[in-house]
Amino acid sequence: MYLGALQIGGLVAIGLAAGVLGGLLGVGGGIVMIPALTFIFADKYGPNSFHVYNLAAISTSFVLAIPAAIRHTRAGAVIYPFLRSIVPLAVIGVVAGVLLSATMTGERTRILKQIFGGCLEFVVLVNLIQEWIAKRGEPYLFPSSPMPRRWGLIGLLVGLPAGFIAGLLGVGGGIWAVPSQSLLLGIRVRNAIATSMVMIIPVALVAAVSMALKLAQLPHEPPLQYAAWWLTLCLAPGALLGGWCGASLTHRLPVRLVRYIFYALLSITGLRLLFP
Repeated sequence: MYLGALQIGGLVAIGLAAGVLGGLLGVGGGIVMIPALTFIFADKYGPNSFHVYNLAAISTSFVLAIPAAIRHTRAGAVIYPFLRSIVPLAVIGVVAGVLLSATMTGERTRILKQIFGGCLEFVVLVNLIQEWIAKRGEPYLFPSSPMPRRWGLIGLLVGLPAGFIAGLLGVGGGIWAVPSQSLLLGIRVRNAIATSMVMIIPVALVAAVSMALKLAQLPHEPPLQYAAWWLTLCLAPGALLGGWCGASLTHRLPVRLVRYIFYALLSITGLRLLFP
């Protein structure tokens, strides 16, 4: 588990980049950290290395979501009533996702990598659709957000899938929560990003605990969760700073160019995971 100074510096930089993009786009940062850890460390921790990187990423997402959520709250962008519906079902989805990922260990981990790659391509496709719709005005498919009596529907459309993705792949769930709020519920993009970041805090916490328990059951010496905690310690400082800065940029800058570059990187990464 020993990490050199160069590797530690690289992890801090990865955490910073993940924090900025996570806070900016409301995605938690896992879609940046997991591919980066996979390509830098490969199978350093054995055939279940991908699970180690998932745990490190979701733990760091919890860290970076806190300053980002504070910044979004101060900007008045968080729709807190929605969270009463989103979070409980998201937690249920997390547990289901972790249980499914536990069936894909050892040689079967490659299936999880391919699912992750396919998820990245899906994220790119959904966001490009959202960008196309945005050219005609506010990027949503429906003209208004649902009434409080439909809060159960909000949880099913946003919370449950977001939690499942978080538990299965080690990402914060924002890759589903943001576009689903915007495209399906008529929420403004900045409000969807802000609400997603607050959602990520409990979702990432439950996912991290569940994944750590899962890793504790896998035979390895020293235990694999220890490796994930070491990676988290290196990623967290940059993620904390990046999460605050990224959330600030959400309310200050037009982020379309950044998103296009980000989508291109995601697409390339997804293809490499799908077709190693």
